[in-house]
Amino acid sequence: MNPERKQAAFTGTRSVEAGLTWSQQEIWSLIEDAAPEDHVYNVVGVIHVPDGTRLEEDRCLRAVSFFVSRHEALRTLFPRDRHGRVFQRVLREGSVPVAVAHTDGTDVAGPAAAFREDFASRPFSYADELPVRIGLVVSGGDVRAAVYAFSHMAVDWFGLDALLREVRAYFTSTPTPRDGGTLPPLADDAPRPADLANRQASPEGVARGARTLRHIETAFGGRPLLPLPPALGTSTTSPRHHRAALRSPAANLATGVVARHMGLSTTSVVLGCAAALLAERTGSGTVDLLLTSSQRFDRDLRHMVATLMQEAYFSVDVTGAADVFEVVKRSWRASITAYRNAGCATDALTELLGRLGDGPDAPLRLSHCFNDKRRRTEPVPLAPGTDPRDLLGDSTLTWLPVTEREPFYLVVDEDGDAMEFSLTCDAAHFAPADTEDFLRALENSLLTAAGRVPAAGG
Repeated sequence: MNPERKQAAFTGTRSVEAGLTWSQQEIWSLIEDAAPEDHVYNVVGVIHVPDGTRLEEDRCLRAVSFFVSRHEALRTLFPRDRHGRVFQRVLREGSVPVAVAHTDGTDVAGPAAAFREDFASRPFSYADELPVRIGLVVSGGDVRAAVYAFSHMAVDWFGLDALLREVRAYFTSTPTPRDGGTLPPLADDAPRPADLANRQASPEGVARGARTLRHIETAFGGRPLLPLPPALGTSTTSPRHHRAALRSPAANLATGVVARHMGLSTTSVVLGCAAALLAERTGSGTVDLLLTSSQRFDRDLRHMVATLMQEAYFSVDVTGAADVFEVVKRSWRASITAYRNAGCATDALTELLGRLGDGPDAPLRLSHCFNDKRRRTEPVPLAPGTDPRDLLGDSTLTWLPVTEREPFYLVVDEDGDAMEFSLTCDAAHFAPADTEDFLRALENSLLTAAGRVPAAGG
């Protein structure tokens, strides 16, 4: 494939420089730790144009110009200052390179896959490359697929979801002269990453960060953390991590049954069941997890195209819990505390973790992580007479490429009418069979809990 290179010009409302937001600091730390394999943090996807829909190449190029002009996060570079510190530099104008692959129409999937592989396998050059890559697959003058990659410094999954909703609205509405469809212009006072960075560096932001640090020190100081299983003595030539995913329509329905019965979100139900399993398997009365917090609690941040996620430090005492329902309740309360006390400057957090651990080279580190990436977390309606256990045979387990490097990383996602759990484990502590067993045990725990809900509650 030898794609043609085109340019999509953009013009924003301002150029500005600022420090990094707390979330950008956190992502930058992950990127530096992963280098030179930091491409694992590229956010990559494909938009397939439905059959029968005409989408001209020029209009797609105008759309790239429109959205990069609209959102400062998409036209931001991350150079270093003279002291070596990374900061953000928003460009007012410039252009984004767009790769265009022409095909005779018989093979759209091939060029799209090639774009995706290329975009996903190359780290961004953060100091001098805009955090967006676009590839168009064109047949007969019409775009059949658009491939995108964003730097995680620019968007997280919820920021990407907000952007894709705007893209759909842009192309499904009647264009206006500005070719923004029915999308309203962003408000003059709409928050942008540079503004958020300045707010977090203000006295108010510093005070909030200090509250997070106090929460972590109170919850985790002076005690052992949830342990990993003993090392297996795995060969150093074996893959360091493995990752499996369980797609379960049964768990999707069962989680909804429990959530409706308890008046909680499905996230709380899955988190509680996972905590109960970890307590059972480690023999620990306290379960410690890093939660991924969207940090989109404020109304003005809810639909912001940016990376806002931060790690929230979660700890729940499950000692003496009567049943899994009690663990779910306790986990829900603990998660609220963790989410309310999330967010601070990375340097301050690093100093604290070193002090709580054995120094800068051996800081306190939570080994277990939980991330619910779903856009919708409300319970799925259960048709009368439906038993989630009847769908157990539809569950499928697959092994996936590793995208995380944590010792234990549980992700909840959605796939049509199913809930998907993916689990990445450190091969030094978990055999592949252990990873599969935990996923199936989590599914079974959710089904068992749903089976204990009175019929009127389901």
